[in-house]
Amino acid sequence: MKIIGKTVIPLVLGMIVLLSCNGSVATPTMSPIGITLAGTEVINTQTVEITPGISLQQFMATQLPSTQPPIPTMTSSPTPVLVTPTVIAMENGITWTECIAPSIDYAHAVPDFKFAVNCLHGELPTWNDQDLKIAGERIGEPIIDADLQQVIGSDVYVVKQYHPNGCCDYEFLKNGNVVIKTSAPSITFNPNQHLWNIGGKVVWELVSDPPTIFVDGIDFNQKYQWEGIYKPYSINNKLLYIAKKYGKFHIVYNEEIIGPAFDEIYIKYCCGTTNVKYGNGQYWFWGKREGVYYVVALR
Repeated sequence: MKIIGKTVIPLVLGMIVLLSCNGSVATPTMSPIGITLAGTEVINTQTVEITPGISLQQFMATQLPSTQPPIPTMTSSPTPVLVTPTVIAMENGITWTECIAPSIDYAHAVPDFKFAVNCLHGELPTWNDQDLKIAGERIGEPIIDADLQQVIGSDVYVVKQYHPNGCCDYEFLKNGNVVIKTSAPSITFNPNQHLWNIGGKVVWELVSDPPTIFVDGIDFNQKYQWEGIYKPYSINNKLLYIAKKYGKFHIVYNEEIIGPAFDEIYIKYCCGTTNVKYGNGQYWFWGKREGVYYVVALR
């Protein structure tokens, strides 16, 4: 019995080693993953109704928005894990469509526009005649640095540049009366971006330090204690913009925060490779949250 025991033990160990060498490791599989937004679960390719986002007044009272939705996982491969969009129909009339985007350095690399168009099921936004109309017009010369003018009803709004102390100082006038005097840093592009007519309100977009908008003469950075406001636009005749607070980027529509917060949204004015695209009632952007890149279309 002692001899048999000594023989059996090595034999069993050998069989274990052999099985370990020849055994295969199960390959992980991916399945569509839902996210939760404002209390509603959303599964990829499905469209559901959700409640509107937190109001700006609530946001100011609570310092930070509610907890963010769980994020679909992705591998280290540059190819996106999910190639079908997640679509969310909101009660405020906005449809939020997002895709996990290829993992690249969007601050220094050009986005894959073909991927975005295919996954978001739409054409890349371009301006139409209505966009040109609501953005105001340049008056004077040279055209790139000319003053801005917008007419809303019987009121004429003008943003004039003047340079008593160098560059770049501005006066915002309503019917010839100065309402605002302010300045922006001297930079390589015109900080005086647009003078929008959105819902009958004049929205002046100025790339100051930090960038901001003035709505009917009110600085929204000051009003809502934002750390910066970027790329305003109009969807359904309501104001939409990107805002920054506590290091996070938020989408604000009709004075409500919508969708999850982002750690980064890629924005450029003169330099850089990835920018917000808007026009013809659409608003597309590339962003990053919790280590995952997304391309998002708002319609």
